[in-house]
Amino acid sequence: MDKKETPRIALHSIGSLFSETWKLYKERWSVLVEIVLLPTLVVALGVILVGLNLGSAFRALGLLVVFVGWVIFIYSVLPVIYSIHNTTGVDASYKATIGSFWPYIWVGILEFLSVLGGAAMLIIPGIWLGIALSFAVYIFIIEHRRGIDALRQSKDYVKGYWWAVLGRTLLLALIYVVVMVIVRIPVTLMGGQIAGGILSAVMLLFFIPFSAIYHYIIFNNLRELKPELAEMKTKEGTGFIKASAIVGVIVPILLVILAVILIAFGAAYMVRNSGRYVPAPGYPMRAAPQQ
Repeated sequence: MDKKETPRIALHSIGSLFSETWKLYKERWSVLVEIVLLPTLVVALGVILVGLNLGSAFRALGLLVVFVGWVIFIYSVLPVIYSIHNTTGVDASYKATIGSFWPYIWVGILEFLSVLGGAAMLIIPGIWLGIALSFAVYIFIIEHRRGIDALRQSKDYVKGYWWAVLGRTLLLALIYVVVMVIVRIPVTLMGGQIAGGILSAVMLLFFIPFSAIYHYIIFNNLRELKPELAEMKTKEGTGFIKASAIVGVIVPILLVILAVILIAFGAAYMVRNSGRYVPAPGYPMRAAPQQ
């Protein structure tokens, strides 16, 4: 008698996901918004400096400030997730995660290189890895897994639910883009680029905590469906991720080399056809002395 396969349990419905996200957001929004307030203010200041058109020096300073703000934004993901999971305040969340910045950057670099390498392999593997590895930062904070192990664990959680995770991720992104377009266009038309930039920063201030909670609930749902993974210490299943990361390193290097070669050939071609190219003078051969 054939064994019947156990039916795979589905993720929570879209309605349930948004309901749970909104409920937790209402409880935690003030703390989470305060966590990302500093980088938001820094980015807004940079946008203002760039938009004032006070000269190249202020524009360069503004771009630098925007860069610093985005670095803080990237880091602020850690205390946001920590606060969601542990129900901690602003200071406690920052103190608990400040020492994890560089290991977190390493996880991010590995994830980026893996997705880039996958994209270089006919695009589709990159899309697959982009979703499969999307919970690496949650695993890094909550399960304390680092490096390639965090990426493998994310892949194992998403396995069997890839399409469901993709659909939920795209839905939230689509909602954000639609709201951003509807709100920002009239503000930019009436107040200019500075007003539009400030509005974008303010919207991010409230959207990032909502997005973090949204994906945290999906991640928790996956952990409930696969509780055995949290205790597993296996190092297997990282081969494709490592191969993609290696390709992600090699491809940019090859592109830089190719760009340098093309620029060099292009420059030589332009010089040769500019009318200023003078070939090296020939040297007449001396006649042999007569005997």
